[in-house]
Amino acid sequence: MIPTILHQTWRTDSVPARFQGYVESWKRHHPGWTIMFWNDRMLLEFVAEHYPDFLPTFCSYSHGVLRADAARYLLLYHFGGVYADIDCECVAPFDPIMGEDRIVLCTEPASHELVQAKFRGLPYLLFNGTMVSPPRHPFWLQLLSLLPGLVHAKEALDATGPCVLTSAQLGYRDQTAFAIHPNALFAPMDSAGRMETQAGNGTPTLSIHHWAGTWWTARPATRWRDKLRNHAYRFWHHLTRGAHLDEAAAKAGVSQAALSAGRPSGSNIAILVPLRDAADHIQPFLDALQRLDYPKNRIKLVFCEGDSSDGSWDRLKAATAPLATSYRGIVLLQKHLGTSLDRDKRARPRQQRERRSAIAKIRNHLIDQGLATDDAWALWIDIDVWRFPSDVANQLIAAGHRIVVPNCVKIAGGDSFDLNSFVTTQPEKNYRYYRDIRGGLYQPPAYSMARLHLSDIRHLDSIGLDGVGATMLLVDAALHRGGLRFPEIPYRDLIETEGFGALANDLGIRPVGLPKLEILHVPW
Repeated sequence: MIPTILHQTWRTDSVPARFQGYVESWKRHHPGWTIMFWNDRMLLEFVAEHYPDFLPTFCSYSHGVLRADAARYLLLYHFGGVYADIDCECVAPFDPIMGEDRIVLCTEPASHELVQAKFRGLPYLLFNGTMVSPPRHPFWLQLLSLLPGLVHAKEALDATGPCVLTSAQLGYRDQTAFAIHPNALFAPMDSAGRMETQAGNGTPTLSIHHWAGTWWTARPATRWRDKLRNHAYRFWHHLTRGAHLDEAAAKAGVSQAALSAGRPSGSNIAILVPLRDAADHIQPFLDALQRLDYPKNRIKLVFCEGDSSDGSWDRLKAATAPLATSYRGIVLLQKHLGTSLDRDKRARPRQQRERRSAIAKIRNHLIDQGLATDDAWALWIDIDVWRFPSDVANQLIAAGHRIVVPNCVKIAGGDSFDLNSFVTTQPEKNYRYYRDIRGGLYQPPAYSMARLHLSDIRHLDSIGLDGVGATMLLVDAALHRGGLRFPEIPYRDLIETEGFGALANDLGIRPVGLPKLEILHVPW
């Protein structure tokens, strides 16, 4: 059962005066309980002594809040009892729930769920500021097993906080292990100080979280200087953005019949591969395709080479010739655009408009010349993707959506490599947004909090995306045939695959990412 132990943590032994009353409230309502107070150094020693395998992850966290989150799960597993943040005030004895043999949790206020849970596809958001558990419950081990892969997640919510807690709970094999209550139990007040009593449904309130926010700094209110900068940056962008797609015209160019059609009923796949200066990758790539467990008589290979200077075209013809009878078909295309980019400088922001416009043209040529009416799916794969699960095509199709991407990484469990697959978390177009526009394209830094990438949300099985990459990308071929193409000039300040994702969203087709399905890109 649940032991009468209270765990609380703070950076040091000196609890700030503003929290002293909250700390005392627990002692007042539970005079016979064991109080275990942990400072940061004590938590480090505890992890090192009892969970040394977790120590590298624990020490890798960049912020104290992440270590505190991870430690609370370890404490509940090791000792059991009640964990409470020091800005949680106890208002009634916990006697009504101490007889449980389940983990007792409550949801966060509905206003928090609306912001954080909705775009992650979570049905609710669990509160991790107060939790109750019997000791040695195996659920905590499952949750802890997710944390090493989220060490570098941008949001604390995903790295160690309520989002990963919720994902772990939803994915746990035994749902009877939890007693999940409305937010009234431990968190009846939202971060703005509003009481959400309607969420209680008769649930008693045992503690109140006061949302002190000791680990984050609120963005300052917009000042007049910021408003002036917003107008100035926006005006300059409109003067210098260059040619761009009209949004209404771009959407009108896609067939309504294709948009309203259901997912494909057929199983034929066209694997579409653009390549340039990729001679050394061709044979290893074909070998990797041979290991797919998808029926070869359902697969057509379509390659498009252009502007190579390393003999890629001749190497491609020679390597595919012996496979002519192995697949449903093999199509070799060429399209020379005359673009010449220094490979060592191709990642520079100023190069992206020309570079990605050329890639979009190659992709659209593959659509026009490589897709036929008997192709149900278009599976885009870059030639330098070198490893993927043999059942990757089946997994992408089984996701049940019309546009799906896996998580492309360089190292298994590492950060996402394909940063074109993202969720927008800060949609406001202020001067910070326009400051990150280069060559008419919005190009925030990889570490920007404006976007979450698939490795930031690896605890989720799937998530809707605002932009997609195409290191590997599954698309309902009917959408391509119906006019959903890769923008060759910016659409909403995005181009190529990112512009494709934005246009698909605007047309009501939400691309979906699979954070746990990893494919490997060559590590350079």
